[in-house]
This record gives sequence, C-alpha cells and structure tokens, in this order.
Amino acid sequence: MKKNEGFSSIWGFILVAIGLALGIGSLWRFPYVVGANGGAIFILMYIAIILIIGIPLMTCEVAIGFHTQRTAIDAYKTIAPKSKFYLAGYLHLVAAALILGYTAPIYSWIFKYLVVSFQGSYMGLTSDGVVEFFNDFNADKTQVFLFFIINLILNIFVLIFGVQKGIERISKILLPILFLIMAAVIIAVLRVDGAIDGVKFLFLPDVSKFTLDSLLTCLGQAFFALGLGMLGSMVFGSYIKDKDENIFKSSSLICISLIFAGILAGLMILPMVFGTNLEVTEGVSLSFLTLPNAFNLVPGGYFLSILFYLGFYIAAFTSSVGVYEAIVGLLTEKYNLNRITAILISAVPIVIVAYLSINNDALFSMFDVIESNYILVFSCLAIAIFSGYIWGIENVIKASNIKNEFVKSWMRISIKYITPVAILIIFLSHFFK
Repeated sequence: MKKNEGFSSIWGFILVAIGLALGIGSLWRFPYVVGANGGAIFILMYIAIILIIGIPLMTCEVAIGFHTQRTAIDAYKTIAPKSKFYLAGYLHLVAAALILGYTAPIYSWIFKYLVVSFQGSYMGLTSDGVVEFFNDFNADKTQVFLFFIINLILNIFVLIFGVQKGIERISKILLPILFLIMAAVIIAVLRVDGAIDGVKFLFLPDVSKFTLDSLLTCLGQAFFALGLGMLGSMVFGSYIKDKDENIFKSSSLICISLIFAGILAGLMILPMVFGTNLEVTEGVSLSFLTLPNAFNLVPGGYFLSILFYLGFYIAAFTSSVGVYEAIVGLLTEKYNLNRITAILISAVPIVIVAYLSINNDALFSMFDVIESNYILVFSCLAIAIFSGYIWGIENVIKASNIKNEFVKSWMRISIKYITPVAILIIFLSHFFK
C-alpha cells in the first residue's frame, strides 16, 4: 500500500482545506441567498448551523483519515473491518469525480471571463450585448470544452509536483492573493454611489424574508459550502502527520474562514450591483450577465473586472485542484499507483462527464440534482452515522485530541442526534418543494 506524502505543517492542511471548500458556492450563490432570505437573520442562522453541525461533522471526516493515516475506503476498513461502511468511501470518490466533471461549464465560463476581462471584450457593451456575448460563447461548445481542458492541464501541472511542492505551495500563494483581491474590490465598490443599499441588503435583518424554506436553504448552503462528503477532508486528514494535532481546532479555523469568505463575497458584489441600479440575481445571471454590466457603469470598471474574475478563478481553481488531489491521493494509496498514472486515470471519467455536461444542458442539470440531492447527502449521512455509532463518538473525540469538556459534549450531541436529523431533513425537503 503506497503511503502519500504529508503536509509540511498544519497550516498547509488548513489552507488546502479552505481552498477545497472555497469554491463557486461561496462566491456566486451565498451573497444572493443571504439578501433574499432575511439578511442578518440568515447570516446568524448560517453561523449557528456551521457551529452546531458543520464544525463537528468536518472534525469527524478529517479524524477518520487522520486516525488511520488512510484515505477513505481503507480508512473505513481499518476502523471497522467487519462492516460494509467502506462502500461509503467509493461514494465519496464518486462525489469528487462527478463534481469535477459536471461543473466543467462553470469553470470554463470563469476562465473565459478572466481572459476577456484583460482584453476588455465586454466593456462598453449594452445589457443586451452582454447577454449576447455570454450566449455566443456558451453556444460554442468546442471553445467551452477547450477552456475546460486548459484548466484541467493547469490542475495536473500543480498535482505533478506532489502534496507539499504542489497543492500546498499553490494554496499558500493563491489564497492570500485572493483575500487581498477581495479586500481591494470591497474598498473600491463601497465608494460607488448607492453602495450602502447593497450593504443593507446583505446585513439588515428582515424577518418577513426568513421562512422555513430559508432554513432549508441555509442548511443546504452550509453543507455544500464546507465541501463535506466530497472525499477531500478525509484524504487531507490522512496527510496530517502530527499525532497531537487538535482536529476540532483546525476544523473550526477552516469553517470560520469560510463564513468570512462568504460575507466578503457579498461585500464585493452587492454594493456594486445596487450602486448601478441593476437587478440582484444569483448564479450564472449574477456572475456573467449582471456583473459585466456593473463593471461598465462603475469608475475603474475595467480594473475591477480583472480583479474580480481573477479572484473568482483562484477560488474555483484551488477548489478543483483540491478535489482532484483527493482523488489522486486515494488512487495512489489504494491501488499502489505512481502519481502520474493516478492523475491520468482519474482524468478519464472527469473528462467524459465534463464533455457530456458541456454539450447537454439537461445532463448538466441531472448531474447537479444527483450530486447535490443524493450523493452528497448520503455521503454526509454516512460520515455522521459511522462516527456516531460505528466507530463511536468517544473514539472520534479521542482521535481528534479534543480535551475541552464543553467541546466533547458539543461533539456528542451534534454527531449522534442533531446532524443525522438535519441531513435527513435536507434530503426529504427535496420531495416536498
């Protein structure tokens, strides 16, 4: 069984884990859903969910890899050799490969807009011209697929160098740059007339907007934003070599960082949208239709667009390279493959799914439903049940080096009772909308 190289320090793990989770969910969905679902009320509920459920569940996922020094499938087998829970490891692997493949169009759009922001291609276009620009690019499936392949090659280039010299080093470089970009954009957009309305949309509490659906949205956003059940946290846990590391503390730092990242994303985007009197939307419409219009209307829009899409791409890239590394780490250990072979083998299903997703919108939607509503839900549920009842929460606490009695009680209540119920609620809610 091939042993994978570990991180050089716990900060290497923390930065890579933040990069893994800090993907497109935080940048293009979080700002809108906050404002549309009660502002400060949604943020407070989001923080509460991450504190009560997210941190304990991430601790469990990391601890499984950390305790066994194995990646997913073999980690489950090491702890519970007589159970069938090792099958959950394959589910995590499928979740990772599928999300890298079916989100290919999104990565291509981000990459394309980074390139054209330097060229200023959409600067000066009317709102209809911006829509036509996006539609023309998206209709050219060959070009979209080409941008995906370039992004994949960049991922592979980083992974070839290994854990410390590859993904850890790139995370240490890119994440500080990302947060500097976010700070620079926020300072600039807050100077736009009317920007305060965007801040109010994000932060002012509005009880009338917070409903039961808002709570379900908050639960789903928290689970998706943390990247739980996607293989990465468990594999990266096996890369931590300091036996005395407090896994709960590290998981807390990661989760709190992601809360702040989501809020910073809101401060980047919403003040500019409100300051230019544009419609607040989410997803594709916000990132590739509304914002290019906003950049055309604000002072220094050309430079702001470069900074924004550079930051957007860094977030997307660190996420994709993190998920890809998790797949490679599992394959090198489980099947005793060398790194290059594992990288190339794992690229095959990713490219196939990407090609299907890019060329068929219905398949893209189907993959998204399967991933979000089923695979990730059952992956997280498997981690919670395994940690709470198969391995046992007391063993998780011991393996995570948790000493604080309050935190121990927090872990027991969350993992054994609250988290499984919350996951089941998310799952069942999809059938009653």
